[in-house]
Formats: sequence, structure tokens, C-alpha cells
Amino acid sequence: MDGIDAYLRRYPDSPIVLDVLGTLDADEIRARVHELDPHVEEVFFFAASVGALFGVLHADGSRVAMKIHKLFTDEAYLEQVQRVQAALAAAGFPAPRPLGRRGPVVWEEWIDDGTFRDAHELEVRAAMARELARFHVVATATGLRPRRPFLRPAEALWPKPHNVLFDFDATAAGAEWIDEIGRAARRVHAVGSEAVGHTDWSAKHLRFDDALQVTALYDWDSVTTDLEPVFVGTAAGSFTYTEELEHPIDVWPAADESLSFIAEYEEERAERFTRAERHTALAACVYLRAYAARCHHAYAGDARGSGLAEFAGALLG
Repeated sequence: MDGIDAYLRRYPDSPIVLDVLGTLDADEIRARVHELDPHVEEVFFFAASVGALFGVLHADGSRVAMKIHKLFTDEAYLEQVQRVQAALAAAGFPAPRPLGRRGPVVWEEWIDDGTFRDAHELEVRAAMARELARFHVVATATGLRPRRPFLRPAEALWPKPHNVLFDFDATAAGAEWIDEIGRAARRVHAVGSEAVGHTDWSAKHLRFDDALQVTALYDWDSVTTDLEPVFVGTAAGSFTYTEELEHPIDVWPAADESLSFIAEYEEERAERFTRAERHTALAACVYLRAYAARCHHAYAGDARGSGLAEFAGALLG
């Protein structure tokens, strides 16, 4: 049993796999992998969300990550991201070295050194804030400006949901209170310096060594160009999110944790945010959490237990 069999045994009727790859047949998926990469001897990992990620073993013994993109397919964007990855890897940042691209399919080295950590732990949170500040400096200094298409139509409140599980149009009833919080966050005029950042800076995408140095950063199709406070606020709203730990946790940070993350980030940069920049970060934080609540409402029903109203009240008043 390989990675494909294992994933489909756990999620045999996955609408995400069907949407991304067009089939739930393990043999058909394996055939596509081998068609795309004839050097594959084994598929040791498979997962699907925004796209399909395969961990593959090549005939020469190397382990490679192959990702088939579905949501973000702009080739110029993917090319720019791989150039950023290469520059950061050369600078010593734990970025997987890009190994090639063909259309919306990218290859990069497989990195799994270190362990996933619980970002509710104060020292882990501080390390994530520190490394986000480092990422912004190093990635922005490359001079490259990858710009991921933002899938929110003009004047729309929400972007296109990140996978097929969430149908916002069909689940609008009862979500009005979430929409209002999202609108309140959107009404804040965003300011700040432009930076190259990561829109899903959460614990599921970083590994650490025992000294809490980052050993791997994943999900490079979350890299784009935006305002620095927007990246920081988005990270503050979701930095604890992971399903990779052996023990259960609250996947979302409490309001005081989000505020502490922003403060710790500010300690790592040359100067603190201005009042307007901080308000931008807080609004981005609330918008991210409102989007998460909207996804919950679309998939699992009433999201009032998410604590969104209290969270937004604490950050935006």
C-alpha cells in the first residue's frame, strides 16, 4: 500500500480529490503521476486540498515533492515563486530547492527534517513571529515580486473558497452575522510597506529543530506580494493551526495570543508599526478568522461556537 492507497482508504469518497484530479481511482492517479514523472519508483505520500501533493521516490534514491496545482495555475506566478524559493535556499533559509516545473505542476526537494510543534507554546509562538520577520526581509530583498491572483471578484466580500467543500452561495442563509464582521474588517483602509510574504503562516507548514530553528517551510503557493501588516495580521489569526500533532489542541489562537504574536513580530522588525499599520494588521487578522468561520458555516453549519464575535470585538472593538 502506497501513499495514494493510504489516503484514499482514509477518505474514500473525497470530493476534494475528485475535484482536483478528476478521479478517485488509485490506479488512475498513479498512472497520472508516472505520466508526469517517469522517474517515480514509489509514491510514499499523498494529500489533496488546494491542489494535489505527492511525495515520490525517484530511481536515483532522491525524495521529491510534486504538486499539481488546481486553484493557482498562472505560470508566470509559479515561475516567480520557484525563483524566490531558489534564492532563499541559497541564502540558507529552509526552503525546499525547486527542481522543475511543467505548466501547473511543480517539483521541489522533499524536506522533512525536524518536527511540527504546538504554537500555543509561548516559545514556539515567538519563534514563528521571529521567522516570519526573517522571511519578509530575505524574500523581499530578492527583488522578485510574485503576485498570486486574488480570487475575490471586484466588490465581493469573500474570495473563491479554497476548495470544493465550501459553497458560500448555497449556504448564505444564517451567515449574515459572519458577513458583517468580514465587512467591518474590510472597511479598514490598509496601509504599510510592500513585502513578499506567506499567506498561510501556520504551525502545519513549519518544522523545527530542538533549538526552535525552522528546518522546513511548506506551502509555497501561499507566497505572494502584499502589505507587510496584512501578512502579519493574517498569520496572527491562524499561526496555531495544525492537524499534525499527536495530541488535540484548539486549532485557532485566542485573541490575546494573536495580539501577542503581532507584538512579538514588531520586536523583531526595525521599528514598531504605526497606529494605522497596526489597525491594518488587526483587520487582516479578523478578516482571516471571519473567512474561516464562513467556511465552517458552509461545511458544518452554525459557526457561533467558533468565538468569532468575541474575537472580533477584542481586536476591532
